[in-house]
Amino acid sequence: MRPKAHWPQQGFAIVAAIFLIVALAALAAAMVHFSAAQHVTSATDVMGSRALAAARAGSDWQIATIMAQESDNTPQYQCPPGPANFTFDVFSLVVRCSDSTHDEGGFRVRVYRIESTAKSGGAPGDVGYVERRIDTIIATCRQSAHGPLC
Repeated sequence: MRPKAHWPQQGFAIVAAIFLIVALAALAAAMVHFSAAQHVTSATDVMGSRALAAARAGSDWQIATIMAQESDNTPQYQCPPGPANFTFDVFSLVVRCSDSTHDEGGFRVRVYRIESTAKSGGAPGDVGYVERRIDTIIATCRQSAHGPLC
């Protein structure tokens, strides 16, 4: 009988190398995923700021329209029955206005409620959807219906 040859074990290094490559690949994939999520979040933040600026522009437009008519001996502004719709860059902008008149201490006070909404990116829940709303209340005062300012 011949004695059995004793061969040293081989292949442990290849198993360790494969494990290391798989672990590093998984780490790289996770980093790419988190980086992509960070970019989407950052882009959504920027779009949110732009939507807020668009909504503010709609509110400012309505205020300017109201105040342009506020001078002595002119009729007070009355809000239109429906909303005003605009396209502002990539945003759809809807401006709603309502008014009410009150007599206080012999003066005619008209209170305006302005709601300006800017949105973009599809429907709520879609990636990239943003919506911002500005609510504004202003009041004007006259000594009479078409009279001088208070």
